[in-house]
Amino acid sequence: MKKSVFGKILLFLVIAALSSAFYLYKEKPEFFREHIYNLVFADRFDPKPEVMLNGAPASLPAILASLDDKLTVNVDKAPDRAGLKILDTDSGQVVLEQQAALPDLPLPKRNGSFKYELTMEWTGEENQDKGSHVLEIPVKLDLPEKFVFSAQPPAPGQQSDSEQPLKLAQGQLLEVEVYYADDPEDIIFKQSINDKFRWYQEDGFLRGYLPTNYNVKPGAYPVTYGVKSKGTESTQNIELTAYNYHIQYLTVDAKTDKETRNDAAYVEYNKYYMPVRNQSEPSRYYTEGFLLPVKGRLTTEFGETRYVNDQPTSYRHLGLDIAAPEGTEVKAANRGKVVLARSFTLTGNTVMIDHGEGLFSVYHHMLKLSVQPGDIVERGQKIGEVGTTGFSTGAHLHFMISYYTMNLEPGYFLAGQPITYDNYQQFISNP
Repeated sequence: MKKSVFGKILLFLVIAALSSAFYLYKEKPEFFREHIYNLVFADRFDPKPEVMLNGAPASLPAILASLDDKLTVNVDKAPDRAGLKILDTDSGQVVLEQQAALPDLPLPKRNGSFKYELTMEWTGEENQDKGSHVLEIPVKLDLPEKFVFSAQPPAPGQQSDSEQPLKLAQGQLLEVEVYYADDPEDIIFKQSINDKFRWYQEDGFLRGYLPTNYNVKPGAYPVTYGVKSKGTESTQNIELTAYNYHIQYLTVDAKTDKETRNDAAYVEYNKYYMPVRNQSEPSRYYTEGFLLPVKGRLTTEFGETRYVNDQPTSYRHLGLDIAAPEGTEVKAANRGKVVLARSFTLTGNTVMIDHGEGLFSVYHHMLKLSVQPGDIVERGQKIGEVGTTGFSTGAHLHFMISYYTMNLEPGYFLAGQPITYDNYQQFISNP
């Protein structure tokens, strides 16, 4: 017969008194107190979670076959925190692990059979409930392909309304993902922005990139996409707007100019520098956003045309110039593999990092290098020091981000917008 509440309280007081005497000379372990609490007040926090599919109780395994399907978990006593782990049923591989914002549950980006492990905890801090509960939910996804267009890499954005043009500015990288698609040959994707477009496959979904900069003419670019086997086809309109690039007049010491910008320097540059960005690891090394490699003063914006000693150049500025004291630590903007680390007559001590899927970060004019080719560097790891080697007028870091050899505005990766003379103090200046 179930003990009365009075009996429970009496039992709790007796055990508490005995345990206090037992632990008179040492601290009581936390697990002992929780065990007693759970024993006496178990009925207070016993949760009653319910798995719902589209607002109705779900039969298990929960089968999702429409992009409009919604998987939720309702709990009569809301937990203080909840952690979610999604495992592939066949391989046991963890495909997603994060904090859960109940009642909604996220979905993997690919089809298959999965096991959801939802760990809910009640800490007793907000109310009298205390304890934990693990809910396992078998889920099967059989969803149609979903196309997502994002203009703010590397984090995926929201799915675009194909009836409205997606606006980009010169220098932005458009990221396209296709969820629940395994075969790139079955995907229709026609566009005229990038003639070397390709799909990257990652854990059952596809990702590709459309890079833009000053070499891509502003205007309208329709993208036709769909699935061959299903006979589906849609159009996403891209509107590329012009960016007003500045003109810079640079005075360089004649001796420095002659020694660093000569035929031999360009031969070396074209032979050992240019080919490196033609190959990239087919999967991402990184999982986080990009960070600023060094703080300082912006001395040259991305995309500027230049006059050097009153003579026009045939190229644009390919990155950001950030002035900082010589010897200042330069950090890797993100995790990746060092594919170039050497001195060049033109660019000085140079490091190039492959971040995977065609994305590179490049660092010029450093005083010294702290890495070697082949090294896997972590986000924020020291790779060198600010210097003024090569074609340089003072201590600074020339920082670039590119999709293969097409240079992009680094500001979109660092701040979500171009970094300019007007706003650099907000994003890259020392406090």
